[in-house]
Amino acid sequence: MVRSTLQSLHRHRAAPLVALLISGGLLIGAWIFQYGFGYMPCTMCYWQRHAHKAVLGLAAAWLILRALGIKAEALLRWAVVAALLVSFGIAAWHVGVEFGWLEGPKTCASGDGTIPTVNLDDPLAFLDSNIRPPACSEAVWHFLGLSMAAWNALISLISAGWIATSKSS
Repeated sequence: MVRSTLQSLHRHRAAPLVALLISGGLLIGAWIFQYGFGYMPCTMCYWQRHAHKAVLGLAAAWLILRALGIKAEALLRWAVVAALLVSFGIAAWHVGVEFGWLEGPKTCASGDGTIPTVNLDDPLAFLDSNIRPPACSEAVWHFLGLSMAAWNALISLISAGWIATSKSS
């Protein structure tokens, strides 16, 4: 049962849906951590999100063009793979920055990750303060020894390989 389900998902017809589910799931998870649990993303975290937004757009275009009968399967398949590999590359770089192996961009050098308080008498006053995202070198959450960036790198690479090797229907 599980094997037949995995085999059917490993077809070209399911590839854009798999891309939508994976990138959409990763984005929703990031937003839950940010807005639900208060984990502020760093600059590199945002860059990883942009790559997944590109995957969502490309996968949606793939499905729409397929429904319209326009032959763009190969081009969009490889574009989705490329966007997932960009996500992997940024996430792998981020992991290197977290471990101190690589240098991060200057925009990641400082920050405290705190959200300024809002004065109810002057709710726009906080806009005058400097809001700095957390440093990219600080992994704020780990699961099974891997940071969010490491999980994103792993999932993006596996997804890219999965879609690249998907078989014709």
